[in-house]
Amino acid sequence: MKPANLLFLVSDNHQRNYTGCYGHPFVQTPNIDSIAERGIRFDNAYAGSAVCCPARASIATGRFPHQTKYWDNVKVYDGKIPSWHHRLRAAGHEIVSIGKLHYIGDDEDDDFGFTESRLAMHIVGRKGASFGLLRATEQGEEARQTPRENYSKTGIGESDYVLYDRQIADEACTWLEGHKSAGEKPWALKVSFAAPHPPFIVPQRLMDLYPEADMPLPPQFTNGPGEAHPALQHLIWTHSFGELATEPFLRKTVAGYCSLITHMDEQVGKILHKLYDLKLAGNTRVVYVSDHGEAVGQHGMFGKSVGYDHSVTVPLVACGPDIPNGQTVGDLVSHVDLFPTFLESFSVTPEPEDADLRGSSLWRIAAGEIPARPAFCEYHAHGSKTGMFMLRRGNLKLIYHVGLPAELYDLDNDPNEMRDLANDPAYIEECDSLQKELRTIVDPEDANNCAKRDQRSAIELHGGVETILNGGSYGYNPVPGQEPVIVKFEKP
Repeated sequence: MKPANLLFLVSDNHQRNYTGCYGHPFVQTPNIDSIAERGIRFDNAYAGSAVCCPARASIATGRFPHQTKYWDNVKVYDGKIPSWHHRLRAAGHEIVSIGKLHYIGDDEDDDFGFTESRLAMHIVGRKGASFGLLRATEQGEEARQTPRENYSKTGIGESDYVLYDRQIADEACTWLEGHKSAGEKPWALKVSFAAPHPPFIVPQRLMDLYPEADMPLPPQFTNGPGEAHPALQHLIWTHSFGELATEPFLRKTVAGYCSLITHMDEQVGKILHKLYDLKLAGNTRVVYVSDHGEAVGQHGMFGKSVGYDHSVTVPLVACGPDIPNGQTVGDLVSHVDLFPTFLESFSVTPEPEDADLRGSSLWRIAAGEIPARPAFCEYHAHGSKTGMFMLRRGNLKLIYHVGLPAELYDLDNDPNEMRDLANDPAYIEECDSLQKELRTIVDPEDANNCAKRDQRSAIELHGGVETILNGGSYGYNPVPGQEPVIVKFEKP
């Protein structure tokens, strides 16, 4: 593959199935769809973790949380483990980031591998969502209202995220203007949006595209908390989602989510049109992915933080030089495949310390050169009592919870993951086999213990349990220049 420029587009919270090119019946994503039409659509792409910071660390490093110890939204990417950004920069390529990173911060000693970073969003105060650390204590987390309030804000308006994403797109277009002439070496531009992360506050013209009365209900919303897996019950409780999945609320939420996706897609379109106007498209590969998905009421929940496909699958499409037109790839792929993909795209040789990376080049996977592999994902952050590990092989998917019952789903016959087969006698062997395969990747109990040990240490660094409780929580990361809206925990 001949080296070419790279435009890497990243969104936040975009479920794979809420994309036109993945078969959604009405969500409007013409610009993302155009990438798939001109290139490759990966139909089974998985996040490294079901929450922002660990997923973004997997995108950067090509490694999973148990390998990096970037467990949650407090212990986040700090640049100390080499990223593909570092590798390309070391090879003499200009690599620029514009928009949300969600790394540790912007101190002069921070080095994430970029030659330049603009409009960067990082975790709050270099501490992040410290309230989530309490999962590692004996008393566990406190229930908080902020996630519920996040989704309750859905409606008409101009949120900070909407304005921020427009600013990001405009800045990316400005940067491209300054790089319309070919340099000595191809460049890489990472553009990362905050949407479609809640709150789903959008302009009227976009909400008009999705009348609430016409919005379909998610297929799993009817399952009450009492019927849910204990891990899901706990998540719904800690996030105060109980009784939220009513028909009117769900229709409004789906409308808001679709509207925000379309707004984000419009920003993608601005950048793609600029790429073509500047005649850069012929020498630029474009890759679009999200950090994780969004439940939008499925399984009676909102957000992510679980191993179900609505939370851990992501759209992944790519087009450009040497990429086939209109190809669909059914192989299981992951965030960790991006590191080797981008090095191959620039003909950069991996370093010896990269030899243990588990990912493979997406271009080689698309060409049929890589044997079928399982998909893996793990979660150790807020809303979980214990570590969650997902392993998919073919149509069967295991969700393993340390100290809690496992779950097993047949995605061919049950794509909405409604029927847990873990205790079905006909699937005992398959369930055991997947658990054994999981242990060739990670020791779940050891990773769970390590994560909680690190989180307990972080609690002390942040002043102890009482300090964290007194500090309250916030619903979402503020845009640069804004302070988080803190809500105190309710006293019993």
